Amino acid sequence: MSINWQDVLITIGSTVGGGGLALGAAAWLIKTALTSKLARDTEAFKAELQRIAVEHEVRFARLHATRAKVIADLYARLVDAERDGDRFVKVQVWDAETRREAYETTERNLVELYFFVEKNRIYLPEPVCELLKDFVLTVRGNAVSMNIYASIDPVFNTQQLIEERVKVVNQVYVSFQGKIPEARKALEAEFRTILGG
Repeated sequence: MSINWQDVLITIGSTVGGGGLALGAAAWLIKTALTSKLARDTEAFKAELQRIAVEHEVRFARLHATRAKVIADLYARLVDAERDGDRFVKVQVWDAETRREAYETTERNLVELYFFVEKNRIYLPEPVCELLKDFVLTVRGNAVSMNIYASIDPVFNTQQLIEERVKVVNQVYVSFQGKIPEARKALEAEFRTILGG
């Protein structure tokens, strides 16, 4: 059963003795009802906003934690690539078996690094991804060339072959010594950004 407010106002007005008083009472009732409804709606809205804010905060906290983990893992992989690449460059004078093992380790690490970057691009800024991709492709190309030159039997050495071999070794060395620190520095800056400093 619904309340007919017009009948209520007429009844109040006729019993109390005036339309002005009835109108005042009606205004007060309406104001009280609206104020109460508005207060309930405001509290519900505040609670909903707080719930959304907490959800948003938790979601971004997880995202930042994931990004930080990806960057830390990638940084460790770069350190390993630098160590193994440096070893590979320096084993040129070692025996063929040691050189082959060093090359395979370097090749495997570079391929894993490439796919790790590709799988986690979404967590890294585009310039960092491009820097890492350029690093992997450049170093890998130089490492392949170095492996080819290093595996040539010294009996077949000519002055030109020796000069080309030295050039390739220098390119590999520069790639590892120049591009890895650059990539690591970019990752350090990104990690510090996540930490807020």
